[in-house]
Amino acid sequence: MTGVSGRRLAVVGLGLMGGSLARRLRALDPGVELTGVDPDPVTGARALGEGVIDRYAPPGEGGTEGAELVVLAAPLGAALEFLSSEGGHLEGGTLVTDVTSLNAPILARGRAAGIEGRLVTAHPMCGSAESGYRASDGALYEGARVWLSADEAVEEGVRERIEGFWSGVGGLPTWIEAEEHDRQMAWVSHLPQLVANALAGALDAAGFEPADLGPGGRDMTRLAASSPEVWRDLLEWSAPVTGTGLTSMARALNVVADLLARRDLDKLAEFMAITRAWSALADGTERDVSGP
Repeated sequence: MTGVSGRRLAVVGLGLMGGSLARRLRALDPGVELTGVDPDPVTGARALGEGVIDRYAPPGEGGTEGAELVVLAAPLGAALEFLSSEGGHLEGGTLVTDVTSLNAPILARGRAAGIEGRLVTAHPMCGSAESGYRASDGALYEGARVWLSADEAVEEGVRERIEGFWSGVGGLPTWIEAEEHDRQMAWVSHLPQLVANALAGALDAAGFEPADLGPGGRDMTRLAASSPEVWRDLLEWSAPVTGTGLTSMARALNVVADLLARRDLDKLAEFMAITRAWSALADGTERDVSGP
């Protein structure tokens, strides 16, 4: 889909994710007719001025008309609102995908809009602590795993076209059931985010500044710089599972605090050895992680 001159695509949302996708599409195929939909006309003007998009439209003003593929690159709440207000009015041949981080809510809203047969929800595992169009990067999707989910009503040809789209922009598509994807993200993405926020809050309360941190501390708190607006929508949907993860985390911290209070350093070292071994599974090698 990306390599065919004259194809019409619309990207709804020109922030980090949407702007990066638009840049990638333009670089891959200058002949693609690309419309950017965004509530901020300044962002739209900037993307137009840079030649990243061919046309700009505010939400609800026909930016998706004639598009063969619409990519929802807005935060989850805005993507759901688009599906509610405009999903049912999309032309019959228009396919839809997205970049939001939860799959089940998107599919449910697509069913409510009557477009479940042409919607494949996607979650590219990439991003940045920075946000907005100014942070967009045409290489953002290169090598990123892209989780794909769809209803049974989606025909194989539609699946192949959207999978091909994500492969074409550099992603590595992997199919997964929507509910399993969202449960997994609550543990491996939403839980680390809140733990980073909690650690940053504790350091702030103790009077420390980011400049006081070493490399380990900076790594641990990097996620604290993420957009609260984006996370608010995600956490509203993932709260039950993420809450379970936080409870498990609190129990682990209590165990560590108790071992340290009792000066049971042998047990503490044993716990650290177990988690070190788990961490080494990331690349299957023994790594030097002895320092901060």
